[in-house]
Amino acid sequence: MLTRRFWLPVAILLVLAGCQDAAAPVMEPGITGDLVAAPTHAGLHILQQASTAPPLETYQVSFWARKDRASTVIVNYQPAAGESVGQPFLRFDVRKDGLKTGGAGAHLHHRDSVLITLTIDPVDFSVDFEPSGVRFSGKRPATLAVWYGNANPDLNGDGVVDAADQALVELLAIWGRPAKPAPWMKTVSKTLTGQQWVVGAIRHFSEYAVSW
Repeated sequence: MLTRRFWLPVAILLVLAGCQDAAAPVMEPGITGDLVAAPTHAGLHILQQASTAPPLETYQVSFWARKDRASTVIVNYQPAAGESVGQPFLRFDVRKDGLKTGGAGAHLHHRDSVLITLTIDPVDFSVDFEPSGVRFSGKRPATLAVWYGNANPDLNGDGVVDAADQALVELLAIWGRPAKPAPWMKTVSKTLTGQQWVVGAIRHFSEYAVSW
């Protein structure tokens, strides 16, 4: 049975399934199939872990994703004393028949698979996806969901947690860049402030971050 903390991303997947075109990332031009680039954010701020946040269970995870099967990766925080499962941090879903190309853009057949690696920054809410060249179907994009319940609540860094920080929470979105030092581009994502999740549909591998 799914717990409440894992049920929420599944519900978001259903929401995104009904608006795939609207949720498709707006990324850098020049990559076939992507939309026109959104303006870069000169003062981009990447969300950071709170000093009181527990460490994650892992900061790098690899798994085999097959074209003909759905797959899911979940990364949690380490459980506190008395807990069997820690709080959630990240969920990445690949839909059945969602994989379009493998590493270096290689075409995939029905039962082909790709070894995917997620590397999570220990301080920033950013994740690097490999191998480069992996792309997903426009109709069946992958989905990245990040829970920011353990983020530093002082978003503007003025030493006070107040209404100004809450206003910045409303601006949270998933941003991506295909490679360093390429500019960050804002993706079309959904933020559920009441449940503290940010979710976006992913069409190709990149570095992604929860930012404003």
